[in-house]
Amino acid sequence: MASSTKESLAAALKQMMTVKPIDKITVKDLVEICGVNRQTFYYHFDDVYDLLEWVFEEDANRVLPHKVVFEHWREDVMIFMKYLEENGSFTLNVYNSNSRVYMLRYLEEKMAACIRSFAVIVSEGMNIDRQDFEFAVQFYAKCAIGFIAQWLDLGMQLPKEITTERILHVMDRSVENILARFELK
Repeated sequence: MASSTKESLAAALKQMMTVKPIDKITVKDLVEICGVNRQTFYYHFDDVYDLLEWVFEEDANRVLPHKVVFEHWREDVMIFMKYLEENGSFTLNVYNSNSRVYMLRYLEEKMAACIRSFAVIVSEGMNIDRQDFEFAVQFYAKCAIGFIAQWLDLGMQLPKEITTERILHVMDRSVENILARFELK
């Protein structure tokens, strides 16, 4: 029952975000949609932003890749863009709110985890300092999220394929190349 209550509150939040910015949504709005009382909401979440974080986690665990597989890394990275586009009003609402920083940090962490899983494969057999390895991972994650943020700044007006193809074009074989530059001889 607890899981379905949380899911109902999450669905109510997403529904409300199509008509109201996240900063204007109240617990009262959500409990009225779900037909539960405020205590039920507070049993599960501290506030609307705590619910929002839970939505991010649940969506990410359900949709976003946990690691990038070498053979189809391009498709794995595309999943990020597809998720953002399919949840466009939700994404833009969060992005244009006080929760922007959390959202970008969260997506950056997920992107870094995917890039890290890919970098581990392509650096196999290389002698790379752990700090240099992590620098390369963070460099690519921050670059990718920076371009995604630019796409969101434009209200997703450019087709995601343009942004995605550019990100993928830059990343293609460059992760391997930058890691090779950090290889200790």
